Amino acid sequence: MEKKARKILSVLGYTGVELSIALVDEKLMAELNAKYRGYRRPTNVLSFSMAEGEFPNLHPEILGDVVICLPVARREAEESGLTLEERMTELLVHGVLHLLGFDHERSDEDAEKMRKKTEEVLDAIKSNN
Repeated sequence: MEKKARKILSVLGYTGVELSIALVDEKLMAELNAKYRGYRRPTNVLSFSMAEGEFPNLHPEILGDVVICLPVARREAEESGLTLEERMTELLVHGVLHLLGFDHERSDEDAEKMRKKTEEVLDAIKSNN
């Protein structure tokens, strides 16, 4: 995941920054999702930005945390005909974009911007392999 994360950040123009990635089970993801989003079920990915909260500029070199639920990612990969690595890469891109301020829940326009940026990043990563 570290190598993928570095590629993603490089494509987005973010070098010299820190990112934390956690792979968790469904129980922990459900707890995090309930605590921070109010949904009592596991989700595939959550992002926690260091640019938000009480001290948003304390450490600008630290983007934040991306938490991926491995069992959900595995299930989604199987359902969509992707490899687990492909699905994990999609979720990592999604999480990183959230850390950078992209959001798909505010409006359809924002969702379309995030979808396009996701495709752009995934295409760039594939062409760099």
